[in-house]
Amino acid sequence: MRTLIAYFSRSGNTKKLVDGIKEKLDCDVARIERAVPYSDDYHTCAYVEAKKEAREKVFPEIAPINANFNEYDRILLFFPIWWYTYPMPVATFARLIQNFNGEVLVFANSYTNDPMYMANSMRDLKCVAPRVKFSQGLFNKSLREHINYLIKGE
Repeated sequence: MRTLIAYFSRSGNTKKLVDGIKEKLDCDVARIERAVPYSDDYHTCAYVEAKKEAREKVFPEIAPINANFNEYDRILLFFPIWWYTYPMPVATFARLIQNFNGEVLVFANSYTNDPMYMANSMRDLKCVAPRVKFSQGLFNKSLREHINYLIKGE
């Protein structure tokens, strides 16, 4: 099964998780990045830029991703929770893969264990890209739990 991991990470926590998974699984990796980077200042990024995007449903332009999505059987989509759902560059990515025919497994992490954050993300992704086959992966789990989950699923 040909797999692409697509991920968004600002602070590096999600990137560390993806890097650990990449060491164990045979897959390609693509980073989702905002074309105009967020501010380096956490307060400006979180409470001004990201909050405005989430509140106003802004789909920021993302940097080009060098991947032909239809060459993959599945996409593993990783991101942190921002403002109770996914970061808006993830929504831009979801729109980008509207014609992807495989499964997209969704994985999220957050500073809290509130399961509504994952439920919100799944609902919101399905609204943004209704043709995409999103399935819930894991929420707030360790690297080992992610690897075990993905290996059992292959």
